[in-house]
Amino acid sequence: MRACTRLPVMAHPSDLDCAMDYEFRRDPFGGYRARFSMGHEAIGQWLIDEVGKDEEKLDELFSIIDQLSNRTRVEYRLNGGDYSLLLTHEEAEVKANALNIELGEDLDDLAYYDDEQLAMCGLEDFAQVLGSWRAFIRNEDMG
Repeated sequence: MRACTRLPVMAHPSDLDCAMDYEFRRDPFGGYRARFSMGHEAIGQWLIDEVGKDEEKLDELFSIIDQLSNRTRVEYRLNGGDYSLLLTHEEAEVKANALNIELGEDLDDLAYYDDEQLAMCGLEDFAQVLGSWRAFIRNEDMG
């Protein structure tokens, strides 16, 4: 089973022309794969590593997204083993925990930026990705 989608997504609030492609697949060993377009790869890895088939976590995230959209919550942080998630009423940010290392004053923070380690998109688009992921894992479990 494959699920493919192309979404217009804000990679940064000032970048309105960014698009996010993604595809979900089952690998030959029974695991899941989530491939995302350049600049959004961290979201796919976060789905695999931190969410997987955990529908309770997905339910919790949808509830939090509703709270953020209704502005009854300002932000939400979820620190995972390899990746962390930050949600605000406008956007979602997935960041590899490895990026939280202390940098010396003489090092440029941008030298450590890696597209596979950090990704941002609009909150509505993130909710759509989560919905597509849920549909994919449900369909795979039934098939």
